[in-house]
Amino acid sequence: MEQGIKDIIKIEGERDLVRDKNSKAILSRNYEGLKAYKIQKKQMSLILEYENDINTLKSEITEIRATLEVIVNKIK
Repeated sequence: MEQGIKDIIKIEGERDLVRDKNSKAILSRNYEGLKAYKIQKKQMSLILEYENDINTLKSEITEIRATLEVIVNKIK
């Protein structure tokens, strides 16, 4: 059920915050802030994914170097 305007109470001195009459929860009506938060969260997720990819590549390069050293030592 969608919450109607009658189910919220304006909070004095707060432009973007309201209180739900039923649950007494404080809710934000700052949709631009929410949008910015979601964008930032997605960017952080991508950064963490890239960091994981870089660490995986570093590990694989270390394994390749070790394997090449073994091969070179067997050829000598």
